[in-house]
Amino acid sequence: MFIHFVIFVMGAIMSDKPKCAFYGETNDVHALISCVIRALDKADMNKEKLEYIRKINHEGNMFDSAIKTSSDYVEFVEIE
Repeated sequence: MFIHFVIFVMGAIMSDKPKCAFYGETNDVHALISCVIRALDKADMNKEKLEYIRKINHEGNMFDSAIKTSSDYVEFVEIE
């Protein structure tokens, strides 16, 4: 099953929120993590990016775990 959603960085002004469109399998954890990292890069949130990478490495590469960890840093908006 393919999913498509846009990731917005929380805490940014709505019109300035960097985003990253994610297209992929529901279990493609590496694509999800890369998308979140790109969104944090666009927002110049280097401290948060390093913290996110550390947490992801600690939690493991399970898709559900990555979604939960990612939601601490970004907002997911599903696109139909």
